[in-house]
Amino acid sequence: MDTDKSTDDSEAVVTVSCFKNPIIPGFNPDPTITRKGNDYFLATSSFEYFPGVPIYHSKDLIKWRVIGHALNRPSQLDLRGTALSGGVFAPTLRYIQKTDTFYMTTTIFHLLNPPDNSTITPRSLIVSTRNIFDDNAWSDPIYVDHAGFDPDLFFDDDGTTYLSTGLGSTDLGYQDSGFSAIWTTQIDLRTGNSLVESKFQVASPFTNIQLAEAPHLFKHGGKYHLLTADSGTENNHKTMHYTADSPFGPWKSNPNNPLLFNGRNASQPVLATGHADLIQTPSGDWYAVFLATRPQNPPNSAGYPQLGRETFLAPASWTSDGWLKINDGKDITLDMPGLYKLDRPKIWRDDFRGKFTDKGWYTQRTPYKQFHKFVNGGLRLFGNVYTLDDRETPAAFFRKQEDLSVVFSTQLDFTPTSPRHEAGITVFLSIWYHNEVGLTLHPETKVRTVFVKTRTGPMAELKTIYAPTAEAGPVNLFIKAEPNQYSLGYSVGGGNVTYLATVENRWLQSYVQGWQNFVGTHFGVYSLAGRLPMLILADFKYVQTQLL
Repeated sequence: MDTDKSTDDSEAVVTVSCFKNPIIPGFNPDPTITRKGNDYFLATSSFEYFPGVPIYHSKDLIKWRVIGHALNRPSQLDLRGTALSGGVFAPTLRYIQKTDTFYMTTTIFHLLNPPDNSTITPRSLIVSTRNIFDDNAWSDPIYVDHAGFDPDLFFDDDGTTYLSTGLGSTDLGYQDSGFSAIWTTQIDLRTGNSLVESKFQVASPFTNIQLAEAPHLFKHGGKYHLLTADSGTENNHKTMHYTADSPFGPWKSNPNNPLLFNGRNASQPVLATGHADLIQTPSGDWYAVFLATRPQNPPNSAGYPQLGRETFLAPASWTSDGWLKINDGKDITLDMPGLYKLDRPKIWRDDFRGKFTDKGWYTQRTPYKQFHKFVNGGLRLFGNVYTLDDRETPAAFFRKQEDLSVVFSTQLDFTPTSPRHEAGITVFLSIWYHNEVGLTLHPETKVRTVFVKTRTGPMAELKTIYAPTAEAGPVNLFIKAEPNQYSLGYSVGGGNVTYLATVENRWLQSYVQGWQNFVGTHFGVYSLAGRLPMLILADFKYVQTQLL
């Protein structure tokens, strides 16, 4: 808190520092956090995107930078054919000072119902590293015996390692446990083998929907504590807290439960608060990281959060009788007291000077082979036989949309020789809902043309618009994102931008009946061969985002 005096010295003007949520904007759900000395490390889910499990680093809990990924090679993560919103679910990241080692555990869903006819209950994996800044240092996975998802690792004072997961339990003798309850076992960290029988811990007390997941087991004040996420990951999402004298319970529910639940007031601009993890600073302060959404058009429960589930922060504290509170029981807001405010960069740019400028680029699923190289003119893509509609890996690189009001742009040089060929930029949610502006050969005139493709409506109906340009050479492409819509356009030379179509934001956070969606919107660059190999090259000079 800073105190300044006015010019006549008659009164004090009090300025309270604050920070802005989300602390990691864009598609960054299910955050988990740990600390080594003065360095904080945070990981999130990545679903069907590769590499998997981004690792963020910060010195102050506000300014974060992605430093790598825990699952970054095919021997760790094979996502070929994985359903949209399948793949890598919630991780847990922990640092053990005694061995100077980081451990990450997560679950990979290769089949997911819906859209697949069945869901195979996965076995979680554990990877480790002693150098978290080096992607190559992460180990290959060790798989555990215990089933379930959203795994958690807890290392007790005596060196015992506990693994907890969410697991459907109605067929295991717990008829009133809903879709998922929390189970815990003791494991051998070297092999993943269970050392004791798995034990039922808690079920959700809520009925809409009854689901407990995302366990985090830890010790504080001589007691064991358990955090869970309840009621699904939409607007009824919550965080619950329990305490016990043993890591296997019996568990007492915190009288302040739920600790996070903005859904009490659906008119708020922040909703779906839950899936929390805790961190203590070197000075002894406590904070919670958790996911939440920012619905738009309108900014309440009637809107759509096109950026997906993002990472938020709030102060935490302990009562005198040992119960946890988050944000002192108050609802989570976009502006929070404490720490400091960090402004978003007005312009971000990647000129592809021999490499990507950061580690924020992704492919859909695990690529079979490299489909790009860096040239003097920027990034060169070699279109492959897959399209953006396929449960595969097209020749495309994606970045998370981090700002609601921003222009994503590039300069593309591409000379197609068939209407099958296309290259451009995309605003992408899923294989159903994605929208492009780019270059192709007109199917009737066989002249190079700018096109826009949009997909809207409950069945993602495709609409294509052509805007022929006879000029050879590069074309500038633009996607203008606003809270309520996306506009797709182009320009030639130094001319003004011509926007050809708009798409309402709701179609960047939707899913076709029989499918589901857990991810957020991405921008991307791509080149498609149209089912057959293509020798034509697509050169992207740069990629830029600029705040509106």
